[in-house]
Amino acid sequence: MTQTPGPNKPNARRKFRPFVTLFFIVMVFNFALRISNRTATDTKSNTDTTASSSIEPVWIYQGEDSISAYLHERQWRDNYGKSYAADLAVRTKDVLRLQNQLDDFHPEPNKPLWGALYGYFVENDQPSLDLVLDAFYRIYQSEQLSPDRFADMVVSCIQDIPYALVFQDPCLGPEAYEKWMNDLLVACPDCCIGNQPFGIQSPVAFIQTLKGDCDTRTVLIFSILSAFNFDVAILNSESYRHSILGINLPAAGQYKLFRGKKYMAWETTAKFYPMGSLPQSISNMDLWHVVLTNKP
Repeated sequence: MTQTPGPNKPNARRKFRPFVTLFFIVMVFNFALRISNRTATDTKSNTDTTASSSIEPVWIYQGEDSISAYLHERQWRDNYGKSYAADLAVRTKDVLRLQNQLDDFHPEPNKPLWGALYGYFVENDQPSLDLVLDAFYRIYQSEQLSPDRFADMVVSCIQDIPYALVFQDPCLGPEAYEKWMNDLLVACPDCCIGNQPFGIQSPVAFIQTLKGDCDTRTVLIFSILSAFNFDVAILNSESYRHSILGINLPAAGQYKLFRGKKYMAWETTAKFYPMGSLPQSISNMDLWHVVLTNKP
């Protein structure tokens, strides 16, 4: 793999050279779809917590310097059963700098909103995710992961984070919502963030709080895998009121054909869904539409 500037560390402020192509042959032979579809209720059922999180910023070391950051120690299993651990961190100064970034977001009239909004977040936030990219890159170096296993390691890390509602309006009591939301808030009263423009958290804000819904997660994963030069997409469905990731890798399973490329569908809100596997209740690919890609 071509090394980026610094001592074998990724640099989020420019695109990585291709991560996928050097291990393409290994990936084709290694990949197998190992886990069958789960039930539809799994999609919003990820409310258990693991490891520790900092509600307030802490001081961490970066090289010879100490910086103020929000830090979350995470342990999880990927969709092949392998265990990983990583610290997900974002600088306090970046959280503060980007907290009102949507004040400068002005979507073009008569243009699709969601693709523009997601792209705006990716462009603004990706440079500030370098600590997260470093953590995943260290795992890649130590484990020598093939591209499909690297992508699975990243996605399963985000799948493992408990689900939280994100609303444009203030959060209300559980009784105000449909059953699955009611059940979520009864079990986890803090699993809701309100007063968020467009009902979404940015990637940096999600790393700060570890609270996010479907498109909050897909935008974060899209940002991370784009930095490693994967060919990824975000798929939305108005019918399902849901957002998932698409990734252009050779695999079996469910996919969306877009501009001559197969984007394998990837659920991001529930654990143990591998690439190409969706809950039965959201599995009609005709109801999914690509709203953003990072490749021509």
